[in-house]
Amino acid sequence: MGGLRVALFVEGSMAPPPAHRTPALERIWNEHIADQLAVDRFAPIVPISKKHLVAMDPAAPTMSGSGERLDQLLVRMLRRHPFDVAVVAWDLVPAWNPEGTFCRWQETLDFYRLLAASQVLPRNWTAAAQARYQDLSTRSVNNARPGPPKLSAHAIVAVCMEPMFEGLLVQDEQAVRRALGLEGARAPGGWPGTGWGAPAARQPDSALLVPAIASLRRIRPRNEVAKRIVGDFRTNKDGWGEYILRQLLRDEQARPVVLGHPIYRRLREWLS
Repeated sequence: MGGLRVALFVEGSMAPPPAHRTPALERIWNEHIADQLAVDRFAPIVPISKKHLVAMDPAAPTMSGSGERLDQLLVRMLRRHPFDVAVVAWDLVPAWNPEGTFCRWQETLDFYRLLAASQVLPRNWTAAAQARYQDLSTRSVNNARPGPPKLSAHAIVAVCMEPMFEGLLVQDEQAVRRALGLEGARAPGGWPGTGWGAPAARQPDSALLVPAIASLRRIRPRNEVAKRIVGDFRTNKDGWGEYILRQLLRDEQARPVVLGHPIYRRLREWLS
């Protein structure tokens, strides 16, 4: 990445991990994504909620729990852990509105428009956001561009994960079953039988992974994987996500499918 320090602002758990453990969110994005892309590791990695993005829009209704805006968070982290580039990755489908109609392109345009209008970001950052907005908003069609994007200082890279990060994990049901120690076994009671693959369910976390992990945890005698990971998918989403992603990348059949996911392709395009 040309010596640029890249920070990652990504949807993930805000709960601090035990002091002696590397956060699962950091393992996901540095060990299983940055390392696989052969790019420098992200530093810092900052968990966000999509509410950080929504709070930037003065036209948006006030939401419960939406305090700090993303631009304010960027400034705060710049002072604490200086960086040259920010990658911001968010889920297209927010947890609070799974049935809403969303457009990734429009949301990305709004993202850059609002950053360009920020009154708190340093001028070089808002200028870069304005240039990116101008480039995107004047295209004749969404994917019309002169060439691959080039990373430069003060860039803010938008990665809208469609429908959400967990879509990366549910592309192959049999691979997930292998990761959970269920290969060759009969599906446990409550296991979701539909929605796997591409395109995945609109909310792959609640539609697939929540019931899959719940069914795994009900097996008696206890499944070996369930013994090692604390909590269910709702209470320990990052922990389960990190484990499943790690196992998929070790699986010769699943690995190319995972690395071909749009999340990997988008980051590879920007950062490699």
